[in-house]
Amino acid sequence: MKQTYLKETQKTMKSFLIYFILAVLSIALQATLFSGVKPDIVLVLVCFYSLKSGQARGMAYGVLTGLMLDTINGYVLGPNIISKAAAGILAVSIRRQFFDWNLFLNTALIFLLSILDTLIVYISLEYLTTMSFAERSWGPSVMQVIYTSVVSIVLYAVMSKSFLRTSVFSD
Repeated sequence: MKQTYLKETQKTMKSFLIYFILAVLSIALQATLFSGVKPDIVLVLVCFYSLKSGQARGMAYGVLTGLMLDTINGYVLGPNIISKAAAGILAVSIRRQFFDWNLFLNTALIFLLSILDTLIVYISLEYLTTMSFAERSWGPSVMQVIYTSVVSIVLYAVMSKSFLRTSVFSD
């Protein structure tokens, strides 16, 4: 029994480490390949990790990746931490409502969570800083949601084989 627990812990840590490295690489990729409006690849990874590992671990992964983003952005700690943690929790909550998970439902989930993520970050920055978004154009945010949804389609296709076999919902 102790060996089974140890193997499960090692498997969980290996998965977390892989997703952590993917998050670091996606942040670097976004910074170097994209200018202006960028897809939120980290949000997609948070959703996939949450669906693979469950709500608690997904929330922890969301907090960690949100902390990395807030630290890199340099504004204030909190907006991305809150938004990515919420995505980690909600991804699993929404997923539980559906029996047959597919590309369409996954893309719709990412689309909705991307909108929520953007709103949480804007509201947080509005209240925690002197930045005002009242007169800001929504065009870049809409494009970011669309780009993030497209990235989720590509990543779903790439990750779905191993992802679906090891999901917490595959039992």
